[in-house]
Amino acid sequence: MAQPLAVVEAEREPRRDLDLFVLDKVTIQAWDRLLFVGCGDGWIVEEAWRRALRVYACGIETSLPLVTQAAELRGVPGKLEFKTWDGERTPCENGGFHRVIATLALHAPRGPASILAELHRVLEPRGHLYVFDIDRRTDDEGATPPAFGAALHRAGFRDIRELGRRDIPLAPDAVATGAVVHARA
Repeated sequence: MAQPLAVVEAEREPRRDLDLFVLDKVTIQAWDRLLFVGCGDGWIVEEAWRRALRVYACGIETSLPLVTQAAELRGVPGKLEFKTWDGERTPCENGGFHRVIATLALHAPRGPASILAELHRVLEPRGHLYVFDIDRRTDDEGATPPAFGAALHRAGFRDIRELGRRDIPLAPDAVATGAVVHARA
């Protein structure tokens, strides 16, 4: 039995709010090629495309039903496209993107290092990576967690800095903190 529309919309609301938080941290320029990793139903990809209009935006997601839905609702051939991926190797060419935006997508079986290396591969030289993920640090300094910064460096990224953080609901009574981190290829 399908869920009532009000329930579906209530579940989407926190994700939309999070997507807007991340998107507001991303610098988008005309003619950019954008890749969104873990794009869900594609809403964030369409919103970024609408903000600039002269960009190519691609969203990748591991869920075939979500990719199918995103493509049907939002796809514009050659401008706004969606693809499935296996969670490890992106279906994208080397150096094909100016900016990669990953939201809660660094949970590969082999850990975030393999995904970070893959995201570095698809970025053009000096391209920009924006990552929003749950903050796993144990200190209170407000900086990029040392282990995550080291993983970014090992993947080939530099100029790593945190752009913002916020609480994200995990369950009705549980909240975690997440951070947007920017790095250059």
